[in-house]
Amino acid sequence: MNIRDLEYFSALADMLSFTQVAHKFAVSQPTISYAVKRLEQHYGCDLIAREASHRSITLTNEGEILKAHVRYILDEFVTLDRAIEHAKNNRTHIGFPPIIRSKVFSKLLDDKEIIRFISNFHLVSGGSNELLSKLLSGKIDFSLLGSVNPIIHPNLHVKLLFQQEFFIFVSKDNPLAAKKEISFAQATEYPFILLEKGYTHGLAFRNLSDKLTKKPEVQFYFSDVQTIGQLVSSNIGITLMTDFPVFQEMDGLVKIPLVPEDKEIFYIQYAYLKSAVLNQDVQKLMGILDDLSWVEE
Repeated sequence: MNIRDLEYFSALADMLSFTQVAHKFAVSQPTISYAVKRLEQHYGCDLIAREASHRSITLTNEGEILKAHVRYILDEFVTLDRAIEHAKNNRTHIGFPPIIRSKVFSKLLDDKEIIRFISNFHLVSGGSNELLSKLLSGKIDFSLLGSVNPIIHPNLHVKLLFQQEFFIFVSKDNPLAAKKEISFAQATEYPFILLEKGYTHGLAFRNLSDKLTKKPEVQFYFSDVQTIGQLVSSNIGITLMTDFPVFQEMDGLVKIPLVPEDKEIFYIQYAYLKSAVLNQDVQKLMGILDDLSWVEE
């Protein structure tokens, strides 16, 4: 039995056609047949049942069991290959969502040595959902992640670092600016400018929108937080955002808390695969993140 045999069987279990599998891998049909026979010899049982016409096949009970496990086995081989390749190249890939990155670096402005240390990693930007997928597939080795609920996954070690609420941000010239707190329903009287889909903020927005009959209008999506802040301060629209450094430094923005029943929480955590062997640099980075003061002064 080898990895290629498992790849052939996985495709056969999905397609139920030797012809289609042979075409997919550009090999002969006997190649697929011999691979299945090797697996059947290894496990000592039939994995497929052929009809008398040989035009169609079905999986046996044992074949269904192997199908249920083989995808995970193949995914783990891919993750292993990537981990070995990263180690060979002495290159550690760290996921860093832009909003969390700005918060981390704002806390480290006076420590140039740590900033230089972090810059030696290969920093991978993107939304937390995208980075979580890359982490699970082994494309990155370690990641900071944001979420609207604490992340729990059987394959991950996760540590919660900080949590903060979402706010409505408006221009100082917007009528909402005078309010001490508002409901999300009140905020929907104005168009929203949001981060592009794939960012955790979109999940918080959807959670709030799902409570309402009247759906809010989204005027623009941007990946650049600075642009969102500038448009909101110009009273083009409003936004749902966490209170992070870029917005704190902008003139003309007013932060309004949501009423208790509408509060959404942004959880900041780091995560890595339970199967990962962390090098000294990643362990040092974890220590830096653990010791960081996440509360705004």
